[in-house]
Amino acid sequence: MITAEELKDNYISWIRKSYDYSQLDNGVIRIDTPFMDNMSDGIIIYAVQNSDNTIMLTDDGWTLDNLKSRGVFVNKSRPRKKLLEKQLKIYGITLDNNDLMITTELKKFAEAKHRLLQAILFVNDMFMLSKRNTSNIFLEDVDSYFVDNHIRVLRNASFIGNSGLTHKFEFSIAGFEDEVPYRLIKIMSSYNNPMFAKSIVTDVEQTRYSNNVETNTNFYVFINDFKNKEKVNPNEEIINLFKSSDIQPILFSERNDFVDTFKE
Repeated sequence: MITAEELKDNYISWIRKSYDYSQLDNGVIRIDTPFMDNMSDGIIIYAVQNSDNTIMLTDDGWTLDNLKSRGVFVNKSRPRKKLLEKQLKIYGITLDNNDLMITTELKKFAEAKHRLLQAILFVNDMFMLSKRNTSNIFLEDVDSYFVDNHIRVLRNASFIGNSGLTHKFEFSIAGFEDEVPYRLIKIMSSYNNPMFAKSIVTDVEQTRYSNNVETNTNFYVFINDFKNKEKVNPNEEIINLFKSSDIQPILFSERNDFVDTFKE
């Protein structure tokens, strides 16, 4: 039987092999991550040492510039910018002009890097909608689904995984001992975002066997299978990835089939 320690060692080994660190001429360290955006470009973050020896980590404006290139202008909409800042605050990330950034001590560098990367992936997925559909944020739709069906949820639950890093779930529902399972829920705004799907699986796998999570916990992911208000077929590889990882995918078009599951 696989142990939590084996999973931890495997994950840490993968991190060491998958990240590339480059010292730039201006004293900035470039960090190439193994994650990609929807355009298959690698996500890059930068580390800058401050005069007080703290470290500033930034995306150098990449996330919002990438959205802008797809016709999504977050900063031009006050409600949208407010929503962005609210979500960034959950990750401990600040918005400075177009830059997503976090300042940390050296001993907390790994956690800060992890938080920034999680925020980049989440924001990129949350706002990666067509220009005509930017008034509709999937996170709000899922939240309304729980409210309308009188399902009590805790929003933005965080857990420390086996690697010691924090993993966030958009919603959680309490269980009761062995009779009713606990439920942790992620959301996926884009129906065809394989890299974000893999990051969700990583969050789940790192959380599933953590001492901070009940053993009778079930994992779910809501997938937005609408585009411009038209139903679309989700990526079957993503669906199979979730199922093989013991994560229940829920297409938003089929959300009402799960009301009783969440009301237990």
